[in-house]
Amino acid sequence: MMQVFSTSRVLHRGVALLHKTHTPAVSLLKKFHVSATEPETLFHEIKDTKSGKVRRIAYHKTSGPRSVGVIYVPGFMSDKSGIKAQELHPFCQKYGFPYVRYDPSGLGDSEGVELTEARMSSWVEDAREIIIKVSDGPQIIVASSMGCWISSIIAKEHPEKFAGLLMLAPAFNFGEKYEKVLLSQLTPKLLKKYEDGGVVNLYAPDYGEFPLSLAQFEDMKQFNITKATDSMPVTCPVRIIHGIKDKDVPYMESLQLLPALQTPNVTLTYLKHAGHRLSDVTSLDVILDTVLKLASTLHPRENNS
Repeated sequence: MMQVFSTSRVLHRGVALLHKTHTPAVSLLKKFHVSATEPETLFHEIKDTKSGKVRRIAYHKTSGPRSVGVIYVPGFMSDKSGIKAQELHPFCQKYGFPYVRYDPSGLGDSEGVELTEARMSSWVEDAREIIIKVSDGPQIIVASSMGCWISSIIAKEHPEKFAGLLMLAPAFNFGEKYEKVLLSQLTPKLLKKYEDGGVVNLYAPDYGEFPLSLAQFEDMKQFNITKATDSMPVTCPVRIIHGIKDKDVPYMESLQLLPALQTPNVTLTYLKHAGHRLSDVTSLDVILDTVLKLASTLHPRENNS
């Protein structure tokens, strides 16, 4: 599918390069009242079948008249307090979308496990439970970075919940890369600690320190996916947005997703000015504009309802 902006240069079929001067489209959906009140923090309990521990996943849920809701699936070490997650809250109220955002295990207000105990398998289960049991009906999943990897796994299992998928700087299969960076930073003493199963810190200049362990990287391996043609059984409409200046995930990796995704309805947009976070004003405008356009194609009869 070709997506062309008046200020963009088309690079490839289904790919557009968007410059910083992008102006959002005129609203495609009717607007509703926006409340200034922060939603109540609720908790969804998940019992680990192996350890018996109960994780309490903190989330915010707001209602709306639209039949399709929006869920934000955060990236690595991110939660419901991130800029993109927060910006979607008033946006969804304004345009009538039910909206859910949450804190993955070990992060934010979630309870039951420490961050050092959390694994990717925990975060996949968190997202699965929120999408399947907390939300109502089909959803537009807005996923950031690692959240795209997680969402693609759940889309395969529960396609009925995915009305659309918006991938923001998608990050797949990055465990091996992060582990190499971590090992390059460790002293012999810390390397021994890591190899013995201990927790050590990975330092990332733009993000600070993350506690990581060999067990976390080993757990990630089971979720690695191939990007061979039609290898990703995602059948809903997909929109991908990636910044050209992304230093964490090379932007060309998103191009590899086009043939891998089984859906023919996929569009990739590159933002020339943007990095990995996509949290600047221009990037946020493009993200919200993309949600509106995607929603308008899913249920056009609701546009003026």
